[in-house]
Amino acid sequence: YHPTRLLLFMQSSLLDTEPSDTGLDEASQRSTGGSTKHTAGNVDIQLLRSLWPQSESLLNASQLDSGVELAGADDRLACVRAALTRRTPVSIGAIGGSITAGSNYAVRSGATHLYHHKLLAALDAIHPVRNGHSLSNGGVPGTGPTYMEHCVHDHMPRRADLLLVEYAVNTDRNPASFERLLRTLLLLPHAPALVVVNAHRWRAVRPGDGRTDKCWNSKWPVDMAANATQRAAQSWGSAGQRDEINSDEDAIADLCRHYNVPLVSMRGALLGAVRSGALSIPAFMRDCKHPAGEGHTYLAQLLLHRLLSPPALTQAPPARGHPHKCRRAPAALAGPLHGESGRESAASVCARGSQLPRFVASAQGFELTDEGRGPGKLGYVASQPGDSLSLCLPFPAGGAAARSPKVLWLGYLRSYEHMGRVRVSCDGGCSCLATLIDAHDTKDGVSVTDVRRVVLRAARRGVGEEREAAGRGAGCCSVRLRVAQGSSSGEHKFKLMSLLLGGADANSLQTFSLRVAASASETAVAGGRSTGTG
Repeated sequence: YHPTRLLLFMQSSLLDTEPSDTGLDEASQRSTGGSTKHTAGNVDIQLLRSLWPQSESLLNASQLDSGVELAGADDRLACVRAALTRRTPVSIGAIGGSITAGSNYAVRSGATHLYHHKLLAALDAIHPVRNGHSLSNGGVPGTGPTYMEHCVHDHMPRRADLLLVEYAVNTDRNPASFERLLRTLLLLPHAPALVVVNAHRWRAVRPGDGRTDKCWNSKWPVDMAANATQRAAQSWGSAGQRDEINSDEDAIADLCRHYNVPLVSMRGALLGAVRSGALSIPAFMRDCKHPAGEGHTYLAQLLLHRLLSPPALTQAPPARGHPHKCRRAPAALAGPLHGESGRESAASVCARGSQLPRFVASAQGFELTDEGRGPGKLGYVASQPGDSLSLCLPFPAGGAAARSPKVLWLGYLRSYEHMGRVRVSCDGGCSCLATLIDAHDTKDGVSVTDVRRVVLRAARRGVGEEREAAGRGAGCCSVRLRVAQGSSSGEHKFKLMSLLLGGADANSLQTFSLRVAASASETAVAGGRSTGTG
């Protein structure tokens, strides 16, 4: 998992002591205190080294301070600190892409090198509770907020106390989708604390043409550790300009400022040390986007620092005898920074397995079953021509304040044997082009979850019908699956595994990402151990 290290630094002494020249400006070098004993959230670094793998080097006080790019509002985090002080178990949820998941293809729920797992280990040691605090890894590889805004409830604890949100390298130039996700989380009824975790895409200058838009990796033809040109290329943009390679990261920071959400930043903590040569990029990164174990250590240290060290001049945490003060309704939000495209969706669906029956209006021949293969394989299965399944999906009237969903992704089992075809049609509050899905595929010789996109449009109505629908505020988009007569396998099995109903942005979701998400099965672990939901 660790990258090849050509300069494998002698930096353990450079990072956990004050560097003589970090490359940061004077304002960024402000100290968190005069002590020579460096801490993270008032925690001795020797304790962290004893808890965390890949922790030979740790951030110094100045880097910790710089890495909290935005302290943000502290009221929700104060509630988490109060719970820790009372020795009350805290539930943590982490959502993001492959950095959070720990893999490009699946969730590594037991991976101790991940930033959120290291945060959990530190909290268990500093504020121990019986059976430990709990962590749910809701990362899904290859996906961004355009997927998670619809499915976040499926990838986090039901009542998380603290949510970590990591998408700086996965937003795909669509910051409005991150805003919709952020607003959805801020409006959760139990008002969990939020911290946005920004990893960073480190720039590489390609020899020959000087391009900086390519991602370096272990086969990159230039020594990223020793080449001064590569160090000097790292930037945070200049005055009045944006860093185009990291425009998503900048846009997320803008949204955090708009909603006053705490933000910790790998770039903020490490840019000066990298530019000065005190820290080589391959010492803490696998490639331009994905941190190695040491990079996850730095992110964990920043999170621990922000959680346990409230900013100055904030209100004191609620009294120990009044925990009810932390159980309040979420405050009203400012208007969306990205206009109506940044407003949370009024109606979206993300369902799989046991969640599917909520959206089934009628079933003839389709049966909800895991076929004896476990709850992760639960779906609606049919085996005869003419079997049908009718879905009722929420479809707000055109006058609704929030955006109407427009794209449906159907997750289904594709296999080399037994499989048949279904015809998809729409009625009620929506319309769609008739679609034929053939679940039989012999070229791979495997059984996998696949997805099919169905574009939905509001059904045409007369003036009277439109007024009636607007008065109701919501309608039912009726989607029907009927097993067809023909079959290339000679059999007619079809298995519906998942549904994702989203807005227009969901139209551009990557098929690979949705295959990973649709095939994900939830595992639950608690008490000092991590859980995976992807």
